[in-house]
Formats: sequence, structure tokens, C-alpha cells
Amino acid sequence: MINRRSLLKSFGILTGGTMVLKYSPLFAAGSNLNGIKELTNPLIDTPGMSDPHALVENDICYLYTGHDVGFGIPDWVMPDWRIYRSSDLLSWERVGTISPEDNYMGKGNTSCWAGDIVKRNGKYFWYFSNRKESTGVMVASQPEGPFTDALGKPLVDSFDPSIFVDEDDTPYIIYGEHTYKIARLKDSMIELDEEPKDIVIDRTSFFPDTDKNSLHKHNGIYYLSCSGYYATSDNIYGPYVTLGLVGKGFGLDTGYAHGDYLTWKGDWYHVWCRYRDRSKDRIRDSFIAPVHYDKNGLMHDDLSHIDTRYR
Repeated sequence: MINRRSLLKSFGILTGGTMVLKYSPLFAAGSNLNGIKELTNPLIDTPGMSDPHALVENDICYLYTGHDVGFGIPDWVMPDWRIYRSSDLLSWERVGTISPEDNYMGKGNTSCWAGDIVKRNGKYFWYFSNRKESTGVMVASQPEGPFTDALGKPLVDSFDPSIFVDEDDTPYIIYGEHTYKIARLKDSMIELDEEPKDIVIDRTSFFPDTDKNSLHKHNGIYYLSCSGYYATSDNIYGPYVTLGLVGKGFGLDTGYAHGDYLTWKGDWYHVWCRYRDRSKDRIRDSFIAPVHYDKNGLMHDDLSHIDTRYR
């Protein structure tokens, strides 16, 4: 477990209860990873790309995203999910659409909230939210789809799922808001293998009390994230101890930056979304940044390549 308190003096400052990490020579330098000199942000020019979650296969990165269309409406209007593909993390091609018409949500539903994607047993499983009501599962034989409903009913009666497969090949689902829940999945990926458990978070610094978690593992440590905030544990079930922010600005410190962490060609990246103007509507754009882990296991997004107008 990373000892947050022992790092405060040498690595961070406290601002309103939030630990903001200062840049240090301990951090990896620059964002020229795998020959990439400058990443493209936002990822696409068209507004409305939200809730990005990644699948990497054969050095191809697929992003499964929400689709915001409610311009001028102070609510989420999301008629489908979209699939994008990139071979260089610079340009993104739309290669598929997942429709609620093809699952129990039904035709015309505009509550296609956040989901997550995983490959298992040669199939691709898409876990989707029906607004705050439920989480379902769809399956396809290739990453671009077509996806069909694997259950015909909800898997759990909550929303905003993340799927994590541990190093021992055990799959888990993490979901909900306020208090996240975690449960082991059966190998079929469409049934729970245990009763869901609450995840305990030791909030030694600010951590959002909102939805859409993300879970990943680095050097034996589990990183539980919400927006730009994260907490760590040496046990997947927790308890987790908060460690602050991966970076300031660009929506990361709002609690609304739904996103995911991925590895591509051996390097870590963070993808997330940012509201254009939440006072007017719920239209978002998606962003990407390299992630650096210092020798103490603290995470830092390299945001130097993102135009400051998005800060």
C-alpha cells in the first residue's frame, strides 16, 4: 500500500483538502512516448464524444463511447454508443454503433449512459448503463460488433459499470455511485459469482461522491479512480486510501471526467471526457494524456500538450 502521509511533504501541497502533486525529477519526462510527439485533443472534432472506455488489441486501440446530442438541453440525451479505432492514438475512425434497439432498453431510448468493454473467451462483452436504472451485457464476435443482448434483462440494478480482469484471470464488475460495489463474475461474464460487496474508501483527501469508477492495476497496486481523483489498495476489495488528483484542470478536478486507463505499446494513457459548458447542456468532448507513475507509485497525467483553452 502506498503511504500517502509520508509523501505529502516531499511531493504535494494541500489545497482545499485535495492533494495536488507537484512535478518532480522523479516523474518520467515528456510525452514523446512510442514516437508520439503530440497527441490530438479533443480526440475528434465533432462534439458529443463522452464516457470513453478502451480495448487494446494487436496495438489497435478501440474506444467505446457515449454520444451526447442534447444541445441546449440541461439533461443527458444519449441515443446510442459509438466505437472508434486508432492505430496511432492520433487519428480516430468511427467503426461501429451499438444501439439500445438491440438490447432490453428498446428502440428510441436516449439513456445510453456509460459502459465498459472486455474481451473474454474469444468474445467481446459490452457492459452498458440504462441511465441510473440498471446495467446490462451485450456480446459480439469482433470488437466493431454487431453486439447483441446476452441476457435480455439487467445484470445488476445499478449503473456505470467497470470491468477488471486480475492477473489470475478472475473478472470483476465494479459499479454504482456514492458507495461503489464490487463482485466477482463467473467465467461466462453474464452472471455474478458472489454477492456484491461495498468498497470502503478511506477519504484522507477529497474523492468525488459521484458515479463512474475505473479500476486498473500497476506494479501490484490497485488504482480506483473517479474523474481525475484516485485511491489505492493492495487488495481489490479495499479498503482504498485516497491520493489526490492525476492533474488539475481540463475537467479532471470536477468529479465529472468519466474515463479509463489503458496501456498501448507498453505505455500508460488516460482517456476522459469534459463538459463544454455544463450550465447550458450536457455536451462533452474526450481527451487523452500519457500517464506517468513515479517511483512511489503516484500517478501523474502529462497535460502539457493540451491547449490551455480547454483548461
